[in-house]
Amino acid sequence: MRALSLLCLLSPLLLTAQDRPQFVWQGQVDGIDILYLHANRLTVRIQEGLAIADQQYRFNDPLPETRQDARLTVLEGRGYVHIIDQPRLDNHYTLAIMIEDRQPGSAFYSLQLYWDATDNKPTGRADRVAWSGRVDQEAVISCQAKSCAASVTEGAQVTDEKFKFSHPLPNRDVDVRLEQAEGRGDIRLVEQPRESNQFTARVSIRDPQNGASEYSFVLSWNRAGPVNVKSATQAQRGLTWNGVVDGQIRVTVRGGASVSEVVEGGPIQNERVDFLRPLPSRSEPRPVLKKIRGRGRAEIVEYPSEKNNYRLVFEIDDPEAGAEAYEIEIGW
Repeated sequence: MRALSLLCLLSPLLLTAQDRPQFVWQGQVDGIDILYLHANRLTVRIQEGLAIADQQYRFNDPLPETRQDARLTVLEGRGYVHIIDQPRLDNHYTLAIMIEDRQPGSAFYSLQLYWDATDNKPTGRADRVAWSGRVDQEAVISCQAKSCAASVTEGAQVTDEKFKFSHPLPNRDVDVRLEQAEGRGDIRLVEQPRESNQFTARVSIRDPQNGASEYSFVLSWNRAGPVNVKSATQAQRGLTWNGVVDGQIRVTVRGGASVSEVVEGGPIQNERVDFLRPLPSRSEPRPVLKKIRGRGRAEIVEYPSEKNNYRLVFEIDDPEAGAEAYEIEIGW
């Protein structure tokens, strides 16, 4: 049985490319151990008990330097195996798995991990910015649109700074990859371009030795596919709101739920909200409101963004006497 498990684990010929895990591991565990995966490297920390025996592992794809939600499959093991840390920017895109074997003696464990490896594969549609300069002690390089600027945290000013963009960084959330990093110190991607930082990528350089030294790196990102003119100009219907309004109301939408409140006037009557799909957690493209029925004003007063947790708010203002039935469509 053990031989069959080992064969299934280590033979890539037995798995199709679609079903193939990105990482496979097995070993004898006695206690509590943590596996740390970064890029194509594995580090093991023994938290309690004896060292792992007969350890074998293989990366089929490196863990990319992008936000991931990896999936764990335990093929064999009597204890508790779980992911304790997903790859994120603040942990330098490291995946951590804890194996807890609290019974006496050691036991055999076999596991597989799956993640999105497409960011590791060249697509022919990648853009990049190449940067170089001389750093003394510590600096942060901020790249936005089609410009990079160095700010010194400690030490002398950055000199001989040069950069070249193949295409400007887009004005949208994008995951950049740090590549071809060269220099005697530590080079790390510390901030991804997001709406909250005006779509700026930041790289930290720490030079621990005396005097300035040459550093260089490349940031690359996948170019967006061709724009679908129809979808860019005509949003697809996401929800329909119906109700009877007497005065002014405000409706807040987040995900697949909505909350209505009266700003002024009488209570809302016969309210009904039909979601065709949840409001996505992104700011582009902007949602579009269409008033199907109603005599007053209806408009979006707050658009989804990272700052408001991707919430959409629209208002209906019915200034005339008496209540009025409204039907509102919002597309995204």
